[in-house]
Order: sequence, then C-alpha cells, then structure tokens
Amino acid sequence: MVALSGVAVPLAGCSNEAAEGDDENDDTDGDTDDQDGSADESDEREFSGTGSEALEDVSVEGGLTVVDATHEGDGEFQVRLIPEEDDGSEDDTEDTSETESTGTLFADSSGEYDGQTAWHMEGGTYQLSVVAGGDWTVTVREPRETSGDSMPVSLEGTGNEVHGPFEFDGSHQPSGDYDGTEINVTILSTTREATQFVFHEDSIENPTEFDGVGYVEIKSDGEWSVDIE
Repeated sequence: MVALSGVAVPLAGCSNEAAEGDDENDDTDGDTDDQDGSADESDEREFSGTGSEALEDVSVEGGLTVVDATHEGDGEFQVRLIPEEDDGSEDDTEDTSETESTGTLFADSSGEYDGQTAWHMEGGTYQLSVVAGGDWTVTVREPRETSGDSMPVSLEGTGNEVHGPFEFDGSHQPSGDYDGTEINVTILSTTREATQFVFHEDSIENPTEFDGVGYVEIKSDGEWSVDIE
C-alpha cells in the first residue's frame, strides 16, 4: 500500500465532479419509494429499479446530501441528481448553469458497485437519473447532526465511503494508506456549506483549520485506511 503521512489539513474545493453530457434513461418500470416534502435530519429516501431510469420529483431540503448506491450487474453505472425546471426555487450560486445542465454526479463506475458519496446541494426538486445495466438501489439522506464523535478517528474501507458525524476543533493531522491508483479525502460540514480537502494520492502540505461537525468522504479505487488526529 502507498502511505500518506505528515499531511496537515489544507483548504480546497469539493471532491465531487459534475457529470458531463446527457444520458437517455429507459425502462422506467422499477420500484420507487414516493417521497413528499422536505427532509429532516433522520429522513432517508430509498429508490430501487433495474436498468436505466429517470425518477421525477425527488425533494431535497438543501445542504449536505449523502447518496448510498449499489449496483448488481455489468456495464456502466451512474447516479446523479438533476435540478428540475420551474421548481419555483431561487438559485443565485455561481454553479447554477453547470448543475442545471448536467446534474451532480454521485456515482460513476462500471460493473458491481457499493459506495457512498456526499455533496452540498441546493434545496429544490430534482430528477434522480440512474444509468445501470442491472439491479440497483439508491438511498438519499440529508444528515443534520449538531454533534458527533471527537478526534482522533481511524477509518478503513474500500472504494467510496462516507463516515461520520465527527466533531472537528481546529487543525488536524491526517495520514493514510491505500492500495489503488487514487484516493481523495474531504471533510464536509453538516451545518454550513463548507468543504475541507484533506489529501489525495499526491499529498499536500498547507495547514489550516476546520471547526464544527462534519462527515469524512473517502473516494478511492481500492482498499484504504485513513487516520485523523
């Protein structure tokens, strides 16, 4: 495994990427859980189906959003949330044109997949777009905890995972190992739109501080371990 150590938490942008291009979504006969209204801190909405589908009227309260997705099958697998037109919400963010045209990509893989990713979303109504070659499930949740486990924390896993909540109280020293070709670790706040880049496969040394409650997102293509002191 490749070791990452001596890396202080630096400030950077989000680790998620917006999806590019438009996908055609057919076979809309999968099973779906109907959801109405905005999410509360314990709200989880689960959707399931087979093959590619586009599911309308997925309500997002706004803020930290975690998507847990699984795929059993071959071929491409993508999960994204695309803002629906004329949902009555106002959006003054700089990324409006990009997210409206492409959506926010939460999963992008091929073959079998089991992972979680996170993103700060604008409140509104979204289309859940799933490109799949087999059976899939997607759970959308919006954690709003105001407390969590204290540092230090040691995490181990495989692929894309989201862990938390944790309480951060200043400058923290992360380190890690991974056996894939890439890793990207970020901290996302539950109470405000704040994202802190921790490290990636090339490592960065640029100390700063992160205070408050947040989740740790690890995106990798192999097994990994992450320690934050």
